[in-house]
Amino acid sequence: MKPSDGEYTLLPQETPPLPSGPAIASDLGARLRRTRTAAKFTLDWAAAQVGLTKGYLSKIERGHATPSIAVLNRLADVYGVTLAEVFMPEGERKPITVVRRNEHRTINRSGTEFGYRYDVGDFSKLNPKSEVFFLTLPTMEHPERIPPFRHSGEEVLLVLEGQIVFNYGGVDILLSEGDCIQFEAEIDHFGHAVGGRDARAFVVTIPDRAATPDQR
Repeated sequence: MKPSDGEYTLLPQETPPLPSGPAIASDLGARLRRTRTAAKFTLDWAAAQVGLTKGYLSKIERGHATPSIAVLNRLADVYGVTLAEVFMPEGERKPITVVRRNEHRTINRSGTEFGYRYDVGDFSKLNPKSEVFFLTLPTMEHPERIPPFRHSGEEVLLVLEGQIVFNYGGVDILLSEGDCIQFEAEIDHFGHAVGGRDARAFVVTIPDRAATPDQR
């Protein structure tokens, strides 16, 4: 039946879901290795381009370590692909995706990112120009120890819950629920929650695939 004006029917998605739990590290590592070898890059060269040791990148590819969104973005930049191309074969992608609140998948819970948690929804969008995820930021006793992020392109951050001190180029900016910032991502930046509880943000990155390796 054809919907009337102003009425639309949302059909269930047929795209296979992203793996979750322990399976995601193994599955993601295998996809990253296939992407690297398809580009004919050696493990040594790829690791050097993104600032990782050969041993750590090898652990990621073997599923023994889970990279953060920041590392995934740098690897995608170097390999000349989008994150969608890493997670989802082209034949399985489509022009629109709908991600329900219970369908988010956690990529990185803790470790090298000082407790940051990255939740992704779906990578099945056809020819995506951006990468979208939910970021949980912890409170920090020593925020000065947080290593800054830097990558090509632009980024948008919308605070969903809590308060965030966002440091951009050495300047602290206090953000509260509903505040939004858009910035050039090649400038050093990082953030942490304040007010005694974690904060949550919706983040969109728009990579510059034409950037040089130094910009990535």
